[in-house]
Amino acid sequence: MAMPRWLKQILIHYGVPYEEHHHPPAYSAQELAEAEHMSGWRVAKTVFLSDHGRPVGVVLPASARLDLPRVQSILGIPDVRLATEPEIAAWFKGCPPGAVPPFRLRGDERILMDRSLAHLGSILFPAGTLEEAIVVRFRDWYRAVQPGVGRFALPAPGSNGAHGPPTVMVVEDEPTTNELLCRLLEQEGFTCRGVEEGNRALALAPEVQPSAILLDLMLPDISGFELYEKLRRTGPLKRIPVIVVTALDDDACRRRGNQLGADAYLTKPFQPAALVAELQGALEEV
Repeated sequence: MAMPRWLKQILIHYGVPYEEHHHPPAYSAQELAEAEHMSGWRVAKTVFLSDHGRPVGVVLPASARLDLPRVQSILGIPDVRLATEPEIAAWFKGCPPGAVPPFRLRGDERILMDRSLAHLGSILFPAGTLEEAIVVRFRDWYRAVQPGVGRFALPAPGSNGAHGPPTVMVVEDEPTTNELLCRLLEQEGFTCRGVEEGNRALALAPEVQPSAILLDLMLPDISGFELYEKLRRTGPLKRIPVIVVTALDDDACRRRGNQLGADAYLTKPFQPAALVAELQGALEEV
């Protein structure tokens, strides 16, 4: 059985490249992970909830368990509950309940995502049938779906984090914005080093050895583009992910950012969840 045409049209519409996989029938996300010989933490599943008859899809790793009380608390809907198979079948006609892909397939559907998925460079999920799955880059899927992001999964047993948190250098000349970005990143478990001048960032980067850089383009001493080019000529900093965060929203700046190799280009104001997702996705691909 081939992947449904309607799903292909969705992927084409959003410009999401994908890799199609065929496997024996899988009736759950864990069975899908086994059929694809993949860790359940790299396979995405959608747990459907019912909000007074309206679907809420919570996307999380196949090996994770949903923290329903937390979802109820965050949504402010204490009586949201797990949907039944007949409800899911009625919402998504022609698509088996265990094979609904994590895209917004209805106008009244709400989609949430557990933040742990943002650490993955790519994700695999069911493609509308029990025998088809697709692999897409996390960032492509995130840009297409724009889910609400939060911690919706119960903690994994023994997940204490064996490595120290990655360090992010924030190059932003506006002190308040610099402080807010660092506070956001620290809340997400990163270590942050804020710098307000381009030349200062260039001098400190080899010493700090950041895992990623958030870069404003309008700096007081040199342009962000000039700083980016100089960083790319600095030995070990050549491959560090750089995410542009700027108020400049014109095609010429976007093109230049893409030509230089920026991992993402975010314009102010932006959603904090979008920044975190882009950053975590870029770090996963290093």
